[in-house]
Amino acid sequence: MMLLVMSALLLILFGALLWWQWRREARRAGRATAGGIGIPLIVLVLAAAGYGLVGYNEHTGPWLQQQKDYGEAARAIIAGKTPDVDASQIPAAAMVRVLQSQLSQTSSATGWFALGSLYDQLGAPAQTEEAARKSLAINPDEPSSHLLLARALIEKAGGKLTDPAYEQIRWVLDREPAHDGAWMLQAMSADRAGQYDLAIQAWESLLSRHTDGETASLLGRGLENSRTQKQRQGVFASLTAKVEGEGLPAGGTLFVYIREQGSAGQPLAARRQVVPAFPISVSLTAENWLQGYPSQATPLVIGARYTPAPGAAVDQAMISAEPVSLALPQSSATELSLIRQ
Repeated sequence: MMLLVMSALLLILFGALLWWQWRREARRAGRATAGGIGIPLIVLVLAAAGYGLVGYNEHTGPWLQQQKDYGEAARAIIAGKTPDVDASQIPAAAMVRVLQSQLSQTSSATGWFALGSLYDQLGAPAQTEEAARKSLAINPDEPSSHLLLARALIEKAGGKLTDPAYEQIRWVLDREPAHDGAWMLQAMSADRAGQYDLAIQAWESLLSRHTDGETASLLGRGLENSRTQKQRQGVFASLTAKVEGEGLPAGGTLFVYIREQGSAGQPLAARRQVVPAFPISVSLTAENWLQGYPSQATPLVIGARYTPAPGAAVDQAMISAEPVSLALPQSSATELSLIRQ
């Protein structure tokens, strides 16, 4: 907004300068200057038209109204004060826009944390990460900002715990060993990532402080699930298929998957692989599991799909191998043969 106003002012000043220069030169040459006022008037008209056509659009009105309605609340948040209005009643998207505008003028750790939290609510982890880092740059000793950054990094990884996210969680726990929020974030994300030792550590810490009621029951189920998944990990964390593609061109994209026999939809595990040559061996490890490990009694199949196009998506892989029953524990690679339809 300020940029547009400044541009218009500069244009007007430039027009006035030209008019003044024209009048001076005309008088020196002995020419009449009547009607010369039309030059700056034309410049004014052009400036107004430019603003009307470019600077003011359909979104400007709502943006200005939001600045008016929520600007005071945003300034209070940035200052670390409680707003006069209930911030929870302000639409998150509107508050994001107002906070962004206010933070460009007055930066604060509290303001950036609030903006990051709003982005977190809106499911925008990249923007959440950026805001959390700006908050930490101003105040690196705020545990909430470290956990906000950890959540953003975890969300960017599909809900799985990553090393950078774990560093943020550990920063908090090293200073506040009983921080339930940090332990819960570690438990849930470590479970998703197949890092069951870290998940078990977190569940046990939480249970040591919450021993009664429904909370204890939920935490106990989480702990039992992590222990069960850790026991199964040795069987499921490294399964291999040897895929043959006789007569098929190499260089394409291969998808190897594991699913419950007779099921459809998302597989239990899947891996995408570029094929340098056939036959090719593909191993599915812990990071390739999209769902929890099933019991060994669950009938499973392993199959493959292929497309000669490198970098293609799975729905473009029209060449497939007949799924084969997966015997566990696996003693050797399961052999699959791709057949062009």
